[in-house]
Amino acid sequence: MRACGSFLAVGVLSCAAIACGGAHSEPEDQPPNAVLVSDSAGITNIALGRVEELSVPLLDANIVFSTRDLGVELFWVGDALLLGNGDLALANTGSGEVLLFSADGSLTARVGGQGEGPGEFSEITTLLGTDGGFLAYDARLARLNEFSESGEFLTQSPLSAQSAIVSLKPLARDTAGHLLAILGQQRYFLPEGTKRDTTPLLLFADLEAEPDTLGVLPATEWSYGGMPGGGLTRTEPAFGRDIVARGFRDRALIGDTDVLSLSVHAADGSLTRRIRASAGGWAVTAEEIGAWRAERVARRGPDAPDWYMEFVENAPYRETHPAFHSAVLGPDEMVWIGLVTRPGEETRRWLILGPDGQPRGWLDLPAEASVLAVDADRFVLLQRDALDEEDVRLYDLRFLP
Repeated sequence: MRACGSFLAVGVLSCAAIACGGAHSEPEDQPPNAVLVSDSAGITNIALGRVEELSVPLLDANIVFSTRDLGVELFWVGDALLLGNGDLALANTGSGEVLLFSADGSLTARVGGQGEGPGEFSEITTLLGTDGGFLAYDARLARLNEFSESGEFLTQSPLSAQSAIVSLKPLARDTAGHLLAILGQQRYFLPEGTKRDTTPLLLFADLEAEPDTLGVLPATEWSYGGMPGGGLTRTEPAFGRDIVARGFRDRALIGDTDVLSLSVHAADGSLTRRIRASAGGWAVTAEEIGAWRAERVARRGPDAPDWYMEFVENAPYRETHPAFHSAVLGPDEMVWIGLVTRPGEETRRWLILGPDGQPRGWLDLPAEASVLAVDADRFVLLQRDALDEEDVRLYDLRFLP
């Protein structure tokens, strides 16, 4: 992968630094509980202040349909996408299919299937919207398959042999063919301690050519330890940090849960929006780390080996909570920000920022649920039960006038 030497690299690298660490003070003239939105050289800058103190309305959501209620079995949901015609596309990765649902919940098509032929999949990991349909990225075959909104296969675009990286995660694609992406989970190990993965921010100007590396971002944090026989193991540490990297059509949202500083980029890598705020960051209590250790042991079961018990008991942990949990990008650079929860809390509060940068409201959702996709007034939620069975739900969101 080449390091990008153009003017674009300067903008992206400085933006990546803003989104990935360090404390950010609020503007000196920012009143309490006020949101400041400004424009600088075509970049929208949003200063939220202390997020938990924002005075915005609590919103309601109505469920439209649930895959469990419809009797649709899911096998490892990889991604979801709300299409321009109102339908829902769902990557049912375990079965190698994209499921298409109408806006009212009817299952209208099963697209693809396991295989290597045109329109078939080995591992669907990402869905990206287009003007008339969607792209589905196959990580194992390293190619983008394009479909119409009705599920008709249109074209496939393989990546070059040099760029066919299994862990590639596409974030944004524009009509000029630019593709912005990162790499997924890394696989190196350490004897002990903690370390954050890193991932390059990649720009493909042409899928058949080697990408440019626009910057290096901090990614998932890991805790390492030894196993009997000289082996090594790792786990995500308690209250660890992680990357935020989500896409919507020709835009990508990038951040780091260590500090609430998010950036939105066009598919060509250029910066279009910055969001800065303070949130979370509370000190971790002895009760909270104790609860984390107990949950890890319970997850392993009553037959957890002694070496694992020792590893969990001595695993290092962060002394503060992350600044926030996650974020999701929607149309016209709408952003949802999921706040941090304390152990035992059953709901997570989400702040919804409109395209104008102003908060539109709070939404309380189950703490363990994942927001897969959003559009102007709908969202898709993934939940798993105690048996790890998946249920995807589509909701209508009601904004106050």
